[in-house]
Amino acid sequence: MFGTVKYFTDHLKTQVMYNFSGGETISLSGNREKLTEEINGQAISSAEKELFSRNLEVAYESVVREMFGETVLLQKELS
Repeated sequence: MFGTVKYFTDHLKTQVMYNFSGGETISLSGNREKLTEEINGQAISSAEKELFSRNLEVAYESVVREMFGETVLLQKELS
């Protein structure tokens, strides 16, 4: 279901796998921006938009942590 952490996690991971198949590649951050645009277009209220945005960030951080480890997230927070 659109807007859930699972939806965003699956979407981000699917794009990563698609990048390896030889198609047009999209970075994780680029994919996050694309999903943010979808949130802006589909959210009915500001509360829903905020919830979807938080869920996207949770999913994004989870995928980054899974792929690159905690160090990458800590470096991002420190910069």
